[in-house]
Amino acid sequence: MTSKGTRKEPPPSQMGGEEELRHYTPEQVYEKKLSPFAPRTLRERASAGIFPHSIAGGRIEFRLCHLREIADMYEVRPINETKPLTKAA
Repeated sequence: MTSKGTRKEPPPSQMGGEEELRHYTPEQVYEKKLSPFAPRTLRERASAGIFPHSIAGGRIEFRLCHLREIADMYEVRPINETKPLTKAA
């Protein structure tokens, strides 16, 4: 049995329910390794409208759904999976 202060959170892939609604500050996102971006980068790109985010209480915060969207933005598929361009006649 672990004490309350040493309890570890499950990895994001195993989180559900209440965890999906939790808001994380850019610092918490970085500390928990939920994203490789530094807090400053998260704030700047959210302010610029590049990254999805919440402005709860006037602060930039991220939910897990936002972090998944950000990760998907940087997904790269192998070249053999890309569709050939079709030319319009």
